[in-house]
Amino acid sequence: MKKSLTIIGIVIVIIAIIFIGAWIWFSGLKEDRAATQEKMNKILEAYPNFNQAVNDFSHLRNQFYTYKEDLYFETLRDNAEVWNTFMSNYAAGIQKVEENAKDLKENCNIEYGDVKVSTKCTNFKVNYEAAMNYYISDVNLYNQMVSEYEKYNTENGGQYPNVNKAEHVIYKDYIDYDEDGEYFGKEEVTTNEE
Repeated sequence: MKKSLTIIGIVIVIIAIIFIGAWIWFSGLKEDRAATQEKMNKILEAYPNFNQAVNDFSHLRNQFYTYKEDLYFETLRDNAEVWNTFMSNYAAGIQKVEENAKDLKENCNIEYGDVKVSTKCTNFKVNYEAAMNYYISDVNLYNQMVSEYEKYNTENGGQYPNVNKAEHVIYKDYIDYDEDGEYFGKEEVTTNEE
């Protein structure tokens, strides 16, 4: 009798342990799913703003290259304030991309089973890397032009208005954000293009 009570007690303890373990496991699974769903919702909410910021930056970049086509020392000299203002706006454009990337950077660091979310994260990584690297390339090119203008201005007695060099506001060096071994958007350009 005593032996059967001991066996029944052991069985009850084992069943209780299994039940408690299963309950803890399912509770953790439910919490993980809720946390994952919350991250996916943040991605879905943040992506349209990020995408708009990238489109706005792309528009500014197109303007930069349109203006650059007619850029000579004389146009820098005659439009120094316009260029200073434009490059400030250009820096603000890339900062807007960075601000709108915050939630995506925090939440696109894992793979999601949801195709829509996974696609948005992939697009985010590619577009973020491209925007940052294009900005760095453009700033480098612009600063080369300004350096040459400064030499021109010095040779002419420094009588012309100053043109400010653009700043690297987020990154100074090219980035490989998606870690694929390539620096999408990196352009090695010089003012002496042939």
